[in-house]
Amino acid sequence: MRVAFIQKDPLPDPRLMVLAASTVFRGHQVTVFIPAAERDLPRALRRFAPDALVFAPATGFESWAVEQARSMRSLTGGAPNLFTGTHATDFPEIVREDGVDLVLIGDPETTLSEVLLKIERGHGKSRDLPGTTGTVAAESSGELLFGAERQFIDDLDELPLADMEIYRRYPFVRNQTTLSFACGRGAVENTHAGFEIGLAELARRFQPSRRHSVTETLRRLHLHIQRRPIYRRIAFRDDSLLMNRGDGWLQEFLGLYRNEIGLPFSCVARPDQLDEATLDLLAASGCARVRLGVESGDPQIRRAITGITLTDDDIFEAAQGLRERDISLHTITFLGYPGEQLDSALRSLDLNAALEPDHAFGILVRLANGERQAEEIQRLQLLFPLAATRPALRGLVESAIHSGNTSVLRKLFQFHHDAAFLSSRELGARDILGIALRMKRSRNRGDRRA
Repeated sequence: MRVAFIQKDPLPDPRLMVLAASTVFRGHQVTVFIPAAERDLPRALRRFAPDALVFAPATGFESWAVEQARSMRSLTGGAPNLFTGTHATDFPEIVREDGVDLVLIGDPETTLSEVLLKIERGHGKSRDLPGTTGTVAAESSGELLFGAERQFIDDLDELPLADMEIYRRYPFVRNQTTLSFACGRGAVENTHAGFEIGLAELARRFQPSRRHSVTETLRRLHLHIQRRPIYRRIAFRDDSLLMNRGDGWLQEFLGLYRNEIGLPFSCVARPDQLDEATLDLLAASGCARVRLGVESGDPQIRRAITGITLTDDDIFEAAQGLRERDISLHTITFLGYPGEQLDSALRSLDLNAALEPDHAFGILVRLANGERQAEEIQRLQLLFPLAATRPALRGLVESAIHSGNTSVLRKLFQFHHDAAFLSSRELGARDILGIALRMKRSRNRGDRRA
């Protein structure tokens, strides 16, 4: 069977690549489509003729994914649209949206294979899919139909190696010089422009996570680098690297990484994970950048959301420790917690400005029941990177928060977001040029067709 994965961003997705490899292992054909990079998406989809489409949108991009699923239905002859990933797990009610046929929750590797088998036996009819183990469907009444829970994969080492070849349509993605890698099943870093995050996903960032063994993690890194010697750096995209620090995994892994891999890397961390010994270990192992979870400028909110006591002093000490070791600092702060007012959100801005980060990501918290954040907090989120790194503009920023043009601020936010990747060398200049040229060429071709 042919399976099309629909992805928004022109960056390799380590989780999607593992799911694809698992699907290919069972005899199916898989490829990724990035709509914005296609000159003629309808023609490309019709030629591929998928039997199923898989979407794994991050929170904040679910509307885009639903719109794509709806528009692609007529192009694929009604092939089922399957949604998976953390957003679909947190909000399975997305299956009620027109265009969404089924949600896969939990580990999708085993669930997807069963769904594809049902599609094959049912000759592509989606009516046979509701009730499948590990899925959620919507009945005609709107009620959610949950299949039996599927057991999590006990040993992640049993999963196949991530399949980069699913990006064969896009050499500018496949040939990027940064290896995007996930150590396990912790929360995947997502700092896209305009991003929102749900409370369920936020809570998951403070829970123990499943991980590959040290031996298997190194083996997979070696295999990726052997297959593509073009890699110049590694980005650990999930927060599993520094999770569960008391088990000795990190110390063993980084001790071997330094000698066996040796490439500079970036990772995600919380201040309470960065004691002196860990900071020394990161620096000695080649850590070039840390995205630090500041969470909030309000200690009470930090305590209520994270469940841990994290003081301002803890955050400043972690930031200072990174600077002393010449490790670049990016901060991640969440804005608009339920009940949070603008004054509290501005304290988060002031805390970030005092930290003097190389870049500051402000991420909106997704509210329940479709509620929208106050306009002032939405504007603050768009201005956050500029205001946190240019404290002298504080007065101008406050004026824009109350009366700024949102469309202009959104473009400004996108500029700072892109500039952060340029300045941090998260992507090489060749990678960025390739993305820009391909995406621009595709847009221009689309404009001419229109």
